[in-house]
Parts: sequence; structure tokens; C-alpha cells
Amino acid sequence: MKGKRNKGKEEKIVKQPEARQVFKGMYFYFYPNNTINEVRRVRIIKAIEFGAEWVKDWQEGITHVVVSKGHTYPHLLKFLKMPSLPIDIVVVNDDFIPGCIEYRGLMSMETLKDIHQVEGHKTNMAPPDIPSSSPDTRRSLQIKPSKKQMQPSQTPSVTEQSSLEVAHALRAADERSLAQLPTGAADPLFELMKEAKELQELPIDTEDEDSNAAISPIEDDSDESSPKKGSKASASRDGNSWQDNFQCMHKNTGMGGSDNPNARTIQVLQQMCEYYNKMQDQWRTIAYRKAIASLRKETKKISTRKEARNLPYVGERLAAKIEEIFFTDRLRRLDNAQQEPTDAVLQMFMKIYGVGFSQASKWVNQGYRSLEDLSARAKLTENQRIGIRHFEDFNSRIPRKEVEQHGKIVRETLQAMDPAFEITIMGSYRRGMKDSGDIDLIITKKNASLQDIRSIVITTLVPKLSAFGFLKAGLATMYNDSGSKWHGASVLPGSKVWRRIDLLLVPWNEIGAAMLYFTGNDIFNRSIRLLASKKGMRLNQRGLYKDVSRGQNRQKLTEGTLVESRSERKIFQILGVPWRDPVHRIC
Repeated sequence: MKGKRNKGKEEKIVKQPEARQVFKGMYFYFYPNNTINEVRRVRIIKAIEFGAEWVKDWQEGITHVVVSKGHTYPHLLKFLKMPSLPIDIVVVNDDFIPGCIEYRGLMSMETLKDIHQVEGHKTNMAPPDIPSSSPDTRRSLQIKPSKKQMQPSQTPSVTEQSSLEVAHALRAADERSLAQLPTGAADPLFELMKEAKELQELPIDTEDEDSNAAISPIEDDSDESSPKKGSKASASRDGNSWQDNFQCMHKNTGMGGSDNPNARTIQVLQQMCEYYNKMQDQWRTIAYRKAIASLRKETKKISTRKEARNLPYVGERLAAKIEEIFFTDRLRRLDNAQQEPTDAVLQMFMKIYGVGFSQASKWVNQGYRSLEDLSARAKLTENQRIGIRHFEDFNSRIPRKEVEQHGKIVRETLQAMDPAFEITIMGSYRRGMKDSGDIDLIITKKNASLQDIRSIVITTLVPKLSAFGFLKAGLATMYNDSGSKWHGASVLPGSKVWRRIDLLLVPWNEIGAAMLYFTGNDIFNRSIRLLASKKGMRLNQRGLYKDVSRGQNRQKLTEGTLVESRSERKIFQILGVPWRDPVHRIC
């Protein structure tokens, strides 16, 4: 049966490379000290993976006691039948384990006191004396695992394990555990994971072919992202205006420039967020984006952990990071990520057109360390070779004026064939940004079907622009009943710089929904789609539908009935969202 483990078999656990074993030389006693609870089981596994020894029976030499949620220090003492614990034992709650793994080191005692305090226990202000070298540093502690006890497996190649494999291992363990999580479990880490998984399915549906779409925050009640009681967001949720908590309900101008008092903090958090997004760490991406959105709305400087904790969607760990950035102008976690050689190579490979996390990870694990390595020795697709040859071009921002020039060439060429065609520049350009990552052009014609538009654009326009030398390569074409896209590269006359360009073919009766979708930004889109879902509807680039039924894992059972697709403003009205000009959709 799904979710059950074979208790007769030992669970195989692979230790992380020694450099990543943040708990090396430490002996953990858990309370309760069993794996019945799925969340606690994962905590124990990760503690062992990252160097700790799990002590099954109370004895001398224990360095840490990890107390699960819902239990207090008095509960622990009563269970152990002890008046108090030795002063050299550190007592922490179970968020201590993922916190240290994320931090890539042990938390300071001050952080333990503020974040990982166990109810009823005064945190020790001196860490336990743990020599770092030999296995005999704690001779008094002899652990003899039983057959049922989890044991670290001895894998010869584990010292060669890269940071990418670490990420894969953690993600795989979390995904397995999430699937097995019992109903009613409420652990912040798993709530964020659950949120990310639900968001993946929401409802881009099968019509969204962009597999590299960023994960964005949704509005819910998870620990790291929930509004605090008493805050405006909380009051709104508790009253009749729960909808006001959604990002799409507010003017979002992307305040984060030099005029924002928290500009530097936002900048550093954004870099950390982008790192997690590229690493496909979905739950942390969600938490960071929510925190950034809260900071952008602040009109005063946020400098302390206490001030940060009072913001909507900012939890204890993120509050500590905000304080660190204010006082040090940097974030150690970000520095660690940027200094990790394999992580830097991974992120570079992921910037190649057509390359995602999986492919980039394979190349790194195969020993490739540069674009030159890939070009010379790796088996590449034609699109990947184009992406490498034009790596700098595709990864440089396109000035607004240049975006307009590309759009003008397509518009004038197409309207020379048929003046009834309309071309609109979408994405960050429509949101008023000064530059763009690529050029998105919606092409439509009044009262024309998708087939009518396709017959002109694909069979006539693309060949003509290619012969003219404007279109240099077709990187991907997607034609099906739900829409059409032509992805390629273009070059202005007299220039040698290749730019990414997408021709988005939209039938006239779907233009409103398409305009909303392709304007973005992704956070705004996810927010308004989630709002539609909460109202029993479905919103995608084809339209807004009502009476949509979904089953387990958000599997779509019925398509629903189309409510509106032609008017962007009407979609806003039906959902009860005030009209937001594109420049106010920068969440």
C-alpha cells in the first residue's frame, strides 16, 4: 500500500560528503525517539546524512536533544525521569536540522535562543565541547544499532558526491516523505513543500508549454509565509475581505529600486531567491518571493529581526536573514552558494537555451566545467549548440528601444501582407520595464481563427523574415489545438547580436486571456489564477472557465464552461479584481 514502509528492511542512508557534514561528531537524541511520525523520520534521516549519530537509548555523551513540535522541555524531563539535563547538552526544536542544513553550518547560540528554543527550556549560552577530529572523542558513547534501526550505508564514492547530488537527495527524500505525510500533519517545511506542489499544477494546465516557468508564491497559511495574527493581512483574511490578501488585488509597481528604503535587502534576497529557483528548490523560492513582496510595500527601513518578523509572510529564519543583511550588507548563505564551484558551473549551464536543471546536473556530474568543454566533448542538440554559440547574446538584457525595433520589423512586414493583423509586444515591455530578457509578440487578427493566423504567419511571414536575414533560427515550434508558438532568434539589420524572439499566435476570441497571461509577471499571474481556483473557476491563456471539477492531486475532471476570453478587463471584473494597468503587475 502506498505510504507504508517495509519494517523488515533497513533504510539505506547515504552520508553527504565530509565537507557538508554540518553535524559531524554530534550525537542526537530525539524526543519522541522513534520514526513513527513521518516528519520526524525525515528529520532523523537528514541528521544522519549530514553527519550526526542517532542515539536510541539515553546515555552519556549525547550532544543534542531534538524535541518535536507539540512537546515541551517539562514533557522531556518527565519522560526521562530527570530533574534537568546536563548543562552541556543543547536542546532544540526540530526546525534546527533543516535550518542548519540550509545555513550550511551550525546556528549561533543566539539564533538557537531566538528561533529553536524549546518551550520551558532556557537555551544554554555555551555550545557543547565537541572535538572535531577522531571517532574516539566520545568513547563513552557506544551505539549498537538494532536490525530495525536506520544505519548509514558505506558508499565508497560518497566523498565524490557533488552539491548537485546533495540537492537531488534532499529533494527526493522530501518528495517521498510528502507523499507519505499523514493527514493532519502540520510541519512548516512540509506545508511549504505541499504549497509548491499544489502551485505547480495551478492551473497553467496543459496549455502552458513553458517548462522553465518560475515558481511563484501563493497566498495561504504556511509557517514561513503566513500573515501574523493582528496584522492587516490577518485581519483581512479573518473578515469578509479574504480576497484582499492576494497579490493581484494590489497595485504592484516592483518597488525595489534605489528609492525603496529596503532596496539593498531586496536585492540580496532576490539573488538568493533566484538561486533557489534555478536549483528547483520550490518551497524556499516561495518563501523568499513572499518576503520580497512584503518588503517592497514597506515605506520604512526594516533593520531588526523583530521588525522583519512583524511583516506579512516573513518567518523566523527569513527575519534573521533580513537582520543579517542590514548589519553586514551581505548574506553568508548566498556567499556560500556563489563560492561553491559546482553550483556556479550548474547555474552557467542552466543559462544555455533549452537546458534545464536535469540536463545541467548530468553535465556537471559527467565532469564538464565550461562551455568549451561542452562544445568539444558533450553530445548536444542543435538548439543547445546555438545556445552555447550565442550564450552572451541570449543572456544579456535587451534595451526597450531595441525591443521596439524588432517588433516594428515584424509588424511592418506582416501588415504589408494584410493590414488587419495586430502585433503587440508583451512581457516586461508591456509592464513598462526598461529592458527585457527576450521579445514576446502576440499576433492576432480581428475575427480570425487560429488556423487563419497560422496560415499567414508560419507559411509566409516566417520564411520571408528568414530570407530577409532577420530571423536566424527556429528553436522551437508548438502547434496544437490549444495554441501556437514560434520560438527563435532574430537580428536587427547591421547588427551581429542575436536576440530571443517568440511569435505567439492567438485567435481573436481569446485575445483578452492571452494578453493577461503573456503580460505577467509570473507572481501576478499565479496569484490571479489561484484566486480563480479558490472561486471554483479556472484561468489560463485561453480564457476564464466556471464549474471546473478537480480530483486528487488537482487532476482536472471537467473542462468547465467558458465565461470570458475576449476582454482582459472583463476577466478582472468577474473575479472581483480591480483593473491593474500592466505597470502595476510587477509583484
